[in-house]
Amino acid sequence: MGRVLEFFRKPIPREHFKSLDEIPYDRLKLWGFEVIIFDYDNTLAPFLHQIQNEVLSLLKNLIKMGFKIVVVTNASYERTKKLRSELPEIKVFAKAKKPGLKVLKSALKTVNVPPSKVVFVGDLFFTDIIAGNRMGMYTIMVEPYPGVGVALSIIVLLEKISYYFIFYTFGWLFRIGELISPNEWADTVFDVNYDLLISKGIKLFVFDMDGTLTKWRSNHVDAKTLNLLKSLSRSSKVVILSNGNSPSLDIIVKNEIAVFKHAHKPLTTKMMRIMKRYGVSKKEVAVIGDQLFTDILMANLAGLYSIKIKPISKDEMWFTKFLRMLERFVRPFTRKKPSIGSSDEWKSVGNQI
Repeated sequence: MGRVLEFFRKPIPREHFKSLDEIPYDRLKLWGFEVIIFDYDNTLAPFLHQIQNEVLSLLKNLIKMGFKIVVVTNASYERTKKLRSELPEIKVFAKAKKPGLKVLKSALKTVNVPPSKVVFVGDLFFTDIIAGNRMGMYTIMVEPYPGVGVALSIIVLLEKISYYFIFYTFGWLFRIGELISPNEWADTVFDVNYDLLISKGIKLFVFDMDGTLTKWRSNHVDAKTLNLLKSLSRSSKVVILSNGNSPSLDIIVKNEIAVFKHAHKPLTTKMMRIMKRYGVSKKEVAVIGDQLFTDILMANLAGLYSIKIKPISKDEMWFTKFLRMLERFVRPFTRKKPSIGSSDEWKSVGNQI
């Protein structure tokens, strides 16, 4: 079963954006990626055209951020003339014959970085994404540049149609699996390395309540949990974001910890308001919760760092129990995501749910 799933997973990117500008490079940096490999035609430049100045500026900024940039293209070496002239520090590998891996492996050797620290960005799932996934890289798909002329416009349209056919048949299951996969797994809130997260730039910790900090419908919060929240609030911002209205939330409020009720997770509306209120960016927020389809899904939809813990108790409302059943169903489709301070290769994490 695992091999079959991995076969169908190969053309599915880890993330999909409309353009290069929409990619959250600061988040990728936070997650520990060191190298970004770009396709060239229809990714960095229109097909059969030289790279544009705004894209060159983007690449320069990425280099300033500390990324190593590599270009691996199926096109000819001559096609990248302007890029090589303007940014000679970028290594270019041409005629790569993707999804073949020979040239891609050679490119990887030049930067001396494991695939788990590499992002592969391209516009074609049957060349770029398949090749990147086969290598174990973090793959990002962008929509191709609009075609120049009727013929090229038709080619670009066919690319989009073929991708959406895959995505809306079997691909959506893998996408759901991606969206409910947390960056970290921990047994309890006490097992999270908060010091490490703070050192990496996390400024706001958002906790779920029922099942995460207390039992469902509990009117009690134990001293150890309160001490954790108070201690953390001395060095960071701490809020509780709950879908319910548990009596224990009043205890949290009395201890001067901010509480936001009726959050309607996985909707991100209230989460975005909290970020605006506290003046933090997406890369500065970590969400800790016990449910994949509420806490973790909300965090991933909002582009935030997510930590999944085990539920405190099996005593839950009927709808939560239903969501637990869904979690077991999508177990084979979840994936290990980049984790702050982690250098492990990605693998299935279904057995940890």
